[in-house]
Amino acid sequence: MPEILLFTKPDCQKCEYVKERMPVGLDIDYVDTSTPEGLAEAAYYEILGKNVPILVVDEQVVEGAIAIMSRLNELANGKA
Repeated sequence: MPEILLFTKPDCQKCEYVKERMPVGLDIDYVDTSTPEGLAEAAYYEILGKNVPILVVDEQVVEGAIAIMSRLNELANGKA
């Protein structure tokens, strides 16, 4: 299974939208970009300053709630 990171922040409607519709069976690590650790992780993936939510799947960056949901559903259905 690929490494899956979801970058979010508190009080983000689009982040909550994605979290509430998360496909079952995926091992997802959530990264809170409002923390120093989350900011450091965002800097590593060169997404610092971009709008969340952002999904990173094995170094591939996916931006936007609809694109993220599409990619998560692909992963959940075995279309890595």
